[in-house]
Amino acid sequence: MIRLENVTKTYQAGSIAVPVLKGISAEVEEGEYVSIMGPSGSGKSTLMNLLGCLDRPTTGEYDLNGRAVSGMEEKDLAALRNRWIGFVFQQFHLLPRMSARRNVELPLIYAGLSKKEREQRAEEALVKVGLQDRKNHLPAELSGGQQQRVSIARALVNRPRLLLADEPTGALDTASGDRVLDLFDGLHREGRTVIVITHDPEVAQRAQRQIEIRDGEMIKDSGRDIEKEGVR
Repeated sequence: MIRLENVTKTYQAGSIAVPVLKGISAEVEEGEYVSIMGPSGSGKSTLMNLLGCLDRPTTGEYDLNGRAVSGMEEKDLAALRNRWIGFVFQQFHLLPRMSARRNVELPLIYAGLSKKEREQRAEEALVKVGLQDRKNHLPAELSGGQQQRVSIARALVNRPRLLLADEPTGALDTASGDRVLDLFDGLHREGRTVIVITHDPEVAQRAQRQIEIRDGEMIKDSGRDIEKEGVR
């Protein structure tokens, strides 16, 4: 599903070039559950932005399901994100004046679905995350763990093949975080491709495959049995 070949990302800070990713190469098969782990500043969130087609690599190639992402027009990237990828972030990004169901419906509005189909699919997604009885509640009326589950339902409502989660348990207590990770386990068992970005080794170990990056370089990939010595 995913192929990265010698991908780099460099940002400009005035006249200074700041390299963030330095030649990342990896492949992810459809249906894999992968964690990408690294300390703050390692480049893992930049990598997620590239995987989610929110940004483009400076050099190198990124193919998603056989399509070269790097050269795509912005409108085509937006359509690809909407159809293929679901996002879960540490901050829930729910609209405060909309009910849980209405928040979940939002991607379907952009996809052009009818009101009836939007409501039906949003309720199905809330059932999947165990929040059907909270569908009419506003975000402020929900706990942090419940808000994160609403955001997961919103990520799933377009039935994406790839789910990207950036520090999804970072703002949650242990019990709520475990429930969110249990949801990811279930989605993986259903055959969905799940990639979790984290700095927490316990969260990373829930995945079937662990990738570790540091200072913009991949230093470990349990799926390829490679490790750079002397970096850690």
